[in-house]
Amino acid sequence: MGEPAKVIAPLELHLLDQLLEAEAPDMDGSDERLGKVNDLVAKSAYLDAARAAEALLKEGEHDVRLVGPYLLGVFLEGGMAAMPVVYHSLSSMLLRNWQFFSPRERRDVYADGGLRWLIKVLNKHLEHHERMKDATFLAWSAPSNREPLEQALALSEEIFASFSRVMPRNGCEAPFRRLTQWLEGHLQSLPVPPPPEDAAAPDPEEEPEEDDSSEEEARPAAPVSAGPTIPVSPALADLMRKLAAFNTLVERGDMVKASVVAADVLALIERFDPRVYLPSLFSRFFSGLSTHAEQVEPLLQSTESLSFRALDQLYRVDLSAFLEQSAQLGEAED
Repeated sequence: MGEPAKVIAPLELHLLDQLLEAEAPDMDGSDERLGKVNDLVAKSAYLDAARAAEALLKEGEHDVRLVGPYLLGVFLEGGMAAMPVVYHSLSSMLLRNWQFFSPRERRDVYADGGLRWLIKVLNKHLEHHERMKDATFLAWSAPSNREPLEQALALSEEIFASFSRVMPRNGCEAPFRRLTQWLEGHLQSLPVPPPPEDAAAPDPEEEPEEDDSSEEEARPAAPVSAGPTIPVSPALADLMRKLAAFNTLVERGDMVKASVVAADVLALIERFDPRVYLPSLFSRFFSGLSTHAEQVEPLLQSTESLSFRALDQLYRVDLSAFLEQSAQLGEAED
């Protein structure tokens, strides 16, 4: 009898999304282990390259040159369900752990090249299976993929913003935007899962009980006037989930996991960008500013004039009076 087939364990998923505390040692460019990963990539043996990169990451070799092969393997094994891991790993590397990755010299250059390669290969892979409409694409199109895609896309803006900050050459923006747009379009095409059946639904043959309440009590209450509402962006939804997760973990007494969430939330607060979390709040402002930029820009150069400073002080102490005066000035000019 022949030897039984060797069972290959799936890739470990969370090697890049943990908070690092120490700088990784530099790997020499001639290191045979790194050479093995690169050779496998050159042969398009992507899963084998991912496992070779995984082995080095487990040994504490947090080198930016391992990130691309490892995350490509994570996606090839997990499909759409693995996208939150891919995006969260990128976010953690670029925003929280950047200073701990090696190599120290030309780290930004290696990262830019490696991530650009990863994103371009992902784009080609996605678009190929979309054209083929094969079994892989059918698996990606299951309703169960909605939640992981929403989780991944919630991190897209913070990843996009981090590219230019840590990689001045920044060749990743255009392919990453293309990747994110594909995922957004695919998310919109997914069927909505049917709602769960209500186990407590009344029996249609059972007669409803008579309501003894008075007509006054049965009359519906007047609707309460609601204040202005703002759509919840993916980034804000993700932050809300993290805050809820922290509260749940504290209530359970699981302080180790709660500290992981707390570190992430505190980091988000330190770099909180309202444009990312509340984009709809600012969309009209930036639209108006871009439309009237030619008229506004010269006025911004004269902020030291007495008239501007007087209006600025009125604006700060009484916005209503400021608006009223502006309207009166407009009528006077007419």
